[in-house]
Amino acid sequence: MIVRPLQGRNIYPGGIPWALPTAIKFDRFAVTKMSAITEIITDQTRSRVISLRWIINAREDLIWFIGSVAASYALLILYSAGILPLIPMVAGWAILIDAPHVFGTFSRTYFDASEWKTRKRLMLGSLFFFVVGPTMVLLGAGFTFFFIAALWAYYHLVKQHYGFMVLYKKKNNDLAPIDNTLDRLLLMFAFNYPFVAFIASDPNAMVRVPAILRGGVNAIATILLIGTIVLGIGWLARQVQRLISREPLNVPKYLLLAAAIPMHWIALLTPMPAKPIALVAILTIYHNLQYHRLIWFHNQKYGAGSADILSAAARRSLAESGKSAGTERPSLSAQRGSEAAREDPQQKFGPAALISRRLLFYIGFGIIFGIIYQGPRQYLGYLNLHTGDSSTALSTPIQLGIAFLWGYAFIHYYLDSKIWRVRRDSSVGKALQMS
Repeated sequence: MIVRPLQGRNIYPGGIPWALPTAIKFDRFAVTKMSAITEIITDQTRSRVISLRWIINAREDLIWFIGSVAASYALLILYSAGILPLIPMVAGWAILIDAPHVFGTFSRTYFDASEWKTRKRLMLGSLFFFVVGPTMVLLGAGFTFFFIAALWAYYHLVKQHYGFMVLYKKKNNDLAPIDNTLDRLLLMFAFNYPFVAFIASDPNAMVRVPAILRGGVNAIATILLIGTIVLGIGWLARQVQRLISREPLNVPKYLLLAAAIPMHWIALLTPMPAKPIALVAILTIYHNLQYHRLIWFHNQKYGAGSADILSAAARRSLAESGKSAGTERPSLSAQRGSEAAREDPQQKFGPAALISRRLLFYIGFGIIFGIIYQGPRQYLGYLNLHTGDSSTALSTPIQLGIAFLWGYAFIHYYLDSKIWRVRRDSSVGKALQMS
């Protein structure tokens, strides 16, 4: 470091600046300070380039929303290797995992007293789905009904992956129009191609498709494959552009897509016996585990610590009334504050508060619901397995039973498309801590 003489300063005999030691100390301090500032700026720049905001936290998200894809791979390996038989796998999954996840939707809708005040029409109208299936069966359109049900079931899986992606996009402020469009299109094409390709290549799946549509399945698969490749290249190019321009890279979103998309391709394109039936459990268990964790996170709002029972205004009123003379009558606001303080979550939310009071309660109620809902459905499905590949091979009464039980799933699909809109419903955003 070069230190130049300081002009305008007194010097000792011999021309040595008297301020030289001070200048040296100052310059060393300045260099140290500049180095620290540089490190801070570098860290801030790095944090801006890589965005790591999670829905719950890194550990929970990596285990449940991303890492739980391992459950799908586990079922795929165990079943394909002949270790896990079809019926125990499907029935156990349906009763113990899948049906309880449908119950999770009901826990925050039909069992939530506060939801009845804002979504009464939606919840009552959704019960109409119990009638749709049996009506179509009686009208001779049972084959079409079961085909539509299968399509909606798969679309629901894809839509949930899209929903989680949107949550990560909102959390990480990844909302540029071009990214929204590319993310949405890539997800839809990348998930739908392997599904259509599976139908085109599997005779047991093709027989479930209406005859008028069978001729176009291969063409649709080709279009989806081309679209997936083109969109994949464009999407990757956009991520490179973001990196070069120092725009934040949404790492949680990348991890979610890296977990979900390959799993669908691998499962749907892997040969296996009774594939249309086995795939239901293999693909859906990942979806189930994601949903259970999200529901449990959301339902913490039913706890006493998160119910916003006593507002700040009510607390101030109580404090002020306590300062007043003991012989004076408490103010009306203080009385209301006291009443609010005594209100418990079960009074405010109804059965939802009891269901979510303990994890054991949530699991227990979910399994009871699973026995009621999926027990009969699995028995009827077992009859279908031994009668033919299509539900329409069964007698009309059994078709009516299966069609009626599809109503639970349809209600779940439909309500799910309405109750998780964080941009439109501030209460959902608050429960999921999106801000």
